[in-house]
Amino acid sequence: MRMTGRVAVVGGGIAGLAAAYELEHAGIEAVVLEAGDRLGGKIDSVEVGNLTVDSGPDGFVARDPAATELCRRLGLGGDLVEPAARGAFVWVDGCLRPLPERSVLGVPWTADAVRGTGIVSDEGADALARGLALDADSRPGDASVGEALRPLVGNEVFERLVDPLLGGINAGSADQMSLEACAPSLYEAVRRSGPLGPALQQIAARRDRGGDPENPAPTASTQARSMRKTSDDDSEAPAPVFKSLRGGVTRMIDALAAELGDAVRLSAPAQSVAPTPSGAAGRWRVATPHGSLDADGVILACPAWESARLLEPLAPEAARILSEIEYAGVALAVFAVPQDRLARPLEGRGYLVPRDQGLLTTACSWAGAKWRHYHHEDLAVLRVSAGRTDDRRWLDLNGDELVAALAGELATTGMISATDASTGSFEARVAPWSRGLPQYRPGHLQRMAAVHDCLAGEAPRLAAAGAAFGGVGLPACIRGGQQAAAAVLC
Repeated sequence: MRMTGRVAVVGGGIAGLAAAYELEHAGIEAVVLEAGDRLGGKIDSVEVGNLTVDSGPDGFVARDPAATELCRRLGLGGDLVEPAARGAFVWVDGCLRPLPERSVLGVPWTADAVRGTGIVSDEGADALARGLALDADSRPGDASVGEALRPLVGNEVFERLVDPLLGGINAGSADQMSLEACAPSLYEAVRRSGPLGPALQQIAARRDRGGDPENPAPTASTQARSMRKTSDDDSEAPAPVFKSLRGGVTRMIDALAAELGDAVRLSAPAQSVAPTPSGAAGRWRVATPHGSLDADGVILACPAWESARLLEPLAPEAARILSEIEYAGVALAVFAVPQDRLARPLEGRGYLVPRDQGLLTTACSWAGAKWRHYHHEDLAVLRVSAGRTDDRRWLDLNGDELVAALAGELATTGMISATDASTGSFEARVAPWSRGLPQYRPGHLQRMAAVHDCLAGEAPRLAAAGAAFGGVGLPACIRGGQQAAAAVLC
């Protein structure tokens, strides 16, 4: 029987807002309870150099249509844009070196793509050539990216290309990441029969044609497959696979907020969720500092540790699983540098930094070159990321110290002069997230499926969504929110 009453949505990030938007369009009253004083979660912006710049995600994967379709439904379709620049670099041994385009998530399908580039040694290229010719070691279940890929691509390619790319996206170590959850295209290639190189090339060809069999429709019946989708980087593709919104992705949050209107309650954290005193199945009471809210359904779209706290008395096994998810601390510093102070032209989208280079910086995106809406005649916009699960040095620095350290590394990597770094010939803002990105360990998708099963069995019309479940990218979070809405409506 289809539910017809009110649904409380706990959390005002993109997953919660997408869920509430679906509910409202289905004729169901949604009430969004956001603990903070603004919506959007990690989708935010800062003012720097008289520009408003995304200080969280600045785009989304286009071949997964969830974010693109939502933008169109919100009336933002005419403002969808693609990157203005192609190509990226990796900082290795004192030089910015072009990333190979013939690759899938950092794994080239030919050793010639890296031979002589300076990214790896001749021995490293030879190891890659041998591995690409081998039949992939098909595994019956999930493994870490490192466990599956190191024997096939060699340590140098793994540490100079695969780990910087996947580690940069997820702020973690590819040696600990779930291959299935974090790199589904590599998971497919490893599980295929035959040599790895041709398998990667076939996957890339299908990707370039726009095919994406891992992208399910947003229905509850496809929940397990949808959790395989994650936020792939587009550096391996010959054509752009990212999109954004002219003016920044925060416009999506503004549009959702306008659509939802009075359904949003800020500074309203959920203190507890419990069955209503009547004991009716699927009827819930959500306590907040401003009073209690009775609802016919609840969607938890908050960080995993908050969902775990709220679920502990209702579905203890689901709560235990969610409580064990580790989060990485990350920071993003947005620099506005006078164009005439740049030490090199911005040809491409930016660069990655492998962990063995010893820098705080994990990546630098040349936002003013990547997106036309950030282009400025007088200023270059650089977004510099720091923080990994195994590198928490930035947490020991205050905002000014972090800016100074990252500015020094912009000088190290040849973006600005050491003098300009020390004298502060730029403007900068920092967005810190001490618990920023959930980490997907091997077996993650199976554990998240178990969470959904627990909720279906023990907590009728209570669903959960968010970055902890099926992908840290915007499309995955949007689709998760939509599926949570479908689940409580059943």
